[in-house]
Amino acid sequence: MTTRRDFLTVTARILGGGALAAGLGGALAACSDDDDKPTAAGGGGVSPVTFQLGWLANVENMGVYVADDAGYFTKAGLKTTIVPGGPSVSVGPLIASGKAFVGLDSVDTIARARKEGAPLKVVGATLQKNPSAVMSLAKNPIRTPQDLVGKRLGVQQSGTEIYNAFFKANGVDPKSVTYVPVQFDPAPLVNGDVDAFASFLTSQPIQLKRQGVETESFLLADFGYGLWADAFVVSEETLADKTKRAHLVNLMRASVQGWQDAVQDPARGVKLAVEKYGKSLQLNADEQLLTAQSFVPLIATPETKTNGLLTMSKDGIESNIKTMGAVGITTTADQLFDTTVLAEVFQGKPTV
Repeated sequence: MTTRRDFLTVTARILGGGALAAGLGGALAACSDDDDKPTAAGGGGVSPVTFQLGWLANVENMGVYVADDAGYFTKAGLKTTIVPGGPSVSVGPLIASGKAFVGLDSVDTIARARKEGAPLKVVGATLQKNPSAVMSLAKNPIRTPQDLVGKRLGVQQSGTEIYNAFFKANGVDPKSVTYVPVQFDPAPLVNGDVDAFASFLTSQPIQLKRQGVETESFLLADFGYGLWADAFVVSEETLADKTKRAHLVNLMRASVQGWQDAVQDPARGVKLAVEKYGKSLQLNADEQLLTAQSFVPLIATPETKTNGLLTMSKDGIESNIKTMGAVGITTTADQLFDTTVLAEVFQGKPTV
């Protein structure tokens, strides 16, 4: 299965070059070796926690940056250290070992980790719609899975399993689509070697747009591919411990506040990513703004407008379980998800 980590690792090289690599090295060096066990600090009663991101310090994490910069974590009684992730960072083990209090990862990755014995739970989901998409040229648009019958789809070798399952779920015989092995550079689409390209809505279409190439994409999520990304993951111990759980509720409330602000004003998140949190990455502000704008409809959906950002609906959980089951990852709602933390945060309201 092609993961966002696979894709983003290569995209970082394409879009950022040495600056991204150098920035990542410096960011990872900041990660403490000490266990992250929240305890009340002396005097002000502030509790230190480590927030482990799943990826680099770019606008994908803008809601967390806004929460930190606006003081929402501090007001919640937390001294929060935000640690960037990257291609060599595995979030699950950091959470399970207590090196980090909370982290961001994909739901399927956490489900696999649980199968291997990691005591982890998902308590919220940033990307309610997975950014996995099929991209085509605007002059020859492909808008549905059915439109790919008889066409050439550029897909990374590790992605064939998920596309086989995706097509079957949509009544399309995978053999009716010609898979063309590609890497993550969308040049084969531009050059006419393929009719469509397996991509991420938040990356390759933006890359081509900045090169003057107009594209059209459809999300796999709009055709039954329910797999949340940038999900909040914690240890079962955190949920079981009264004090740690209280810290988690406060952290999730502050995170929701940050994301509410970032969704309303993506430019604010871009400024923080470019000038503060991701400064060492030498991010391009224009590109980051386009990326931020593409993230918003994946985060703020009709369901979150009703239930609140980051929340996990019953239907959404069932969709995630079904999607994972199609590629051999079996789990249950009770095993993998905990919706009680955000229920306490929102108290039946759609905003905080």
